[in-house]
Amino acid sequence: MLFKKEEPKEEIIDKFRNLPSRKLSEIEKQLIFIMIEKSKVQRERSLAIFNKGFLIFIAFIIIAYLGKSNDIIPASYLSFLFLFAVIVLIVSITLYERTIKAEESNLNALLDSFLK
Repeated sequence: MLFKKEEPKEEIIDKFRNLPSRKLSEIEKQLIFIMIEKSKVQRERSLAIFNKGFLIFIAFIIIAYLGKSNDIIPASYLSFLFLFAVIVLIVSITLYERTIKAEESNLNALLDSFLK
């Protein structure tokens, strides 16, 4: 990882001073741009899945609350509904975190390749 908390600020600045002075070709620039855009698309897709999972969680909680307060839904179905809502929320958070970590490692590897 490039920016570690234990690294002093001077070491980080030195890494940027030691960047290669060669110019990037147009193909390399386009490739970097495409990689960054792909990363953004994956992050947005992951965020959309997280948002949908959160909305499903909220919907299930509202349905469970209304079902319990009006005695429409039996208690066994309420517990199943609540359990399913929690599972959906956990899965959506896990998928989001996994995608963010993968993108962060890809971008760090790209940055490290330029710094060496």
